[in-house]
This record gives sequence, C-alpha cells and structure tokens, in this order.
Amino acid sequence: MPESSVILNDLNKVFIPCRTVLEMEALTSLFLEYYNYDLIKEVPKSQPSSQKIIEIFQILECQPLERIIEYFIDVVVHKLKPIVMYARDHQDRFRMGNVVAYTKTRMCLYLALHRLKLKFLIINHFMQVFKENKFKINLPDEQEGLGAHVFMASFYKNYTHKNKMNLRLMLSTKRVSERVSKLIDLKDIVTNEDIIYAITFKKFLDDKNRIKFIMREIKASLFVCKVMFAQMDVLNPFTIGKETMIDAEEIMLSQDFIPVLIPAISNSYLGNNPAQLEDLFRAYEFLMKRVLEGLNYAVEIASGGQIILDLDDTIYNSGNIFDI
Repeated sequence: MPESSVILNDLNKVFIPCRTVLEMEALTSLFLEYYNYDLIKEVPKSQPSSQKIIEIFQILECQPLERIIEYFIDVVVHKLKPIVMYARDHQDRFRMGNVVAYTKTRMCLYLALHRLKLKFLIINHFMQVFKENKFKINLPDEQEGLGAHVFMASFYKNYTHKNKMNLRLMLSTKRVSERVSKLIDLKDIVTNEDIIYAITFKKFLDDKNRIKFIMREIKASLFVCKVMFAQMDVLNPFTIGKETMIDAEEIMLSQDFIPVLIPAISNSYLGNNPAQLEDLFRAYEFLMKRVLEGLNYAVEIASGGQIILDLDDTIYNSGNIFDI
C-alpha cells in the first residue's frame, strides 16, 4: 500500500477521531509552562472528573477549553474498561499484526502512547545519527556561528522540527474523505493551528530552557496517558516486572536522564573529550533502552498482549520525519 494510503488510513481512523488527545496534550503543556508537574503527577490515580481537571488547570469561563476537557474525560476516558492483569510468560510470544490498534474504545489511548513514544524516538534518532557520525554534527551554514551552543541548538531544533512535522501530519485536512472533512468543520473553535502553536510555541530559549521545554512536552504526553490508564485500573503501566523492577516512568522524569545527560554530552562534545563522551553515551543508551522497553510494555498491556513492538516501532504512521 503506498505511503499516502497508509497515512490516509491512520488520519481518518485515528488522528482525526482522537484529536482530543492532541488537544489535551496542548492544554497540559500550557499548564506546565507555569506550574510544576508535581502538582498533577498524582492526579490520574484519583480518576478525576472533568470538572476537577478544569479546576486544577484553572480554566476560567473559557468554554472551548472546557469542552476539550469534558469530551476527553466524559466521553473518551469514560469508555475505557478495566484491564485484567495476570502473570504470563513472554518468552514464546510471536509478533502479531496491529489489528487491535483500531479498536474504538482504546484507540485514543494508543494514540497517546504513540505520541509519547514518538517524542523519545525523535530524541534517540538525533543521538544515534550523532553517534554514527563519529560524534560530530554536520551544521548548515546558518548555524556555524552558534559556538558553544552548537550541540544543544541542533538537538533542540531537530526535536521541535520533527515534532511539528508529525503534528502537521496528524492534523492534516488535505487528504481526508468528504465525510470526515464535514466533521472537521464542526470542530473549528480550537483550530489545528491553535493546537500546533500551543504545543510547539517557543521563545528565544537558552540551553537550560530548551531542555525544560522538551521535558514539558514529555510530561504533557505522560499525564494524558496516565489519566487513561488509571481509568483502566492500571496505575503503573510503564513498570516492567523482571528479576528487578524497571520503572520506565521514573527514568523518563529523572533529572539524571535527559536534563543532565544531554547537557553533559553537549559539554563533552564542546570540550573535545571523546573518552568521557563515549562513557556518557553508554549511560544514555542504557536509560533510553529502558524507557523504550517500558513504553512498549505499556502498549502491550493496553492491547492485551496483541501489539508487540520492536524498540524503534511506532503504533501509527509517522510519515518521513526520520528520513530528513
């Protein structure tokens, strides 16, 4: 099937029906621009009502934003049924087709997980290309004057560019059926551009605030996923029970991962310290692998074991963002 047909399928079946996931991600991101994630970290466990979320997010007399939260909580989240958790042997698991990725009641959860994993894959793609290029960055002419900020600026630009590309793919109105197009026209109070702007809006940031911006985006997606999983009585979907418990969520949020390791790699690159750079990169790869494994485990839980992803797989189409 041509790529355009694959994208069109996901667009009509997933991205447009589950647009509320992107709207909630945008609202959460805006909230986290002013407030600490700790204020909402435990909220999903209480399975909050839409009114409770509206109060927490301090949305005052803004009906379009209230409607986003009401639809997300009262319709999408409300449809989710508890998951029966049981011990099972994963050793003989075989890869299955992603047929259940279009199951109507859980489709929005899959999209939320898709968005969260995609953000880490965008980060990891940049880092892997950096490694394959023998820890060098090929700069376009307009970035030659960045000096000490060269690594962080390139890292941040890559993330924001690919994230915006993905959002434009998911919010496209150019390749949808006439029936779906009519449905979109009914939802133009909060426009596609509003969502893209809310998620990707940035001022002239220094290196520290570039990392904070990316962490805010990760936390926004994580919060949306956790609200949906809590409705299914799964409070720790990213925790893998092996010989030792691996809590991928804890790694995602850890200051020792992206907030510390990425700047440390940047400093080693700028200081031309290859031995230290390789040590830091090994630590980065170890933690990123645990995060991606935890995300895949959450997808497996959500699908009842029917969606088994490779480390770099996504549930839905991501276009060509990793080819440019």
